[in-house]
Amino acid sequence: MVRVLVDEDIDVEFQNHLGEGVLAETVQFRGWKGLKNGALLRAAEADYDALITMDDNLPNQQNLASFALAVIILRARSKQLEHLLELLPSIQATLNKLTLGAAIRIYPTDTENTEELSS
Repeated sequence: MVRVLVDEDIDVEFQNHLGEGVLAETVQFRGWKGLKNGALLRAAEADYDALITMDDNLPNQQNLASFALAVIILRARSKQLEHLLELLPSIQATLNKLTLGAAIRIYPTDTENTEELSS
């Protein structure tokens, strides 16, 4: 079972689409809305394997290698649920081979597919 935290910048309904073998919760559900990135990552690493976010600047702001979870950055066409759902096949494949401390960007299928940043 992969444990995933969905950031507050993503539609809360998204968590219901991640599929079997994924336990997903939202930042809002945990009561962590408004936590700054470093505090959120510290809180999340105790209970989750990955954080899914749309915050593309997170790898530049935090030393992700120092956290015991992966960060998946969605580069969807927009924040609309339909555009987020287009990324599901790549998200699910990524969840099956997580590297803790890494940042992985996932793009729509008609562009680059995924990009793992060095940890």
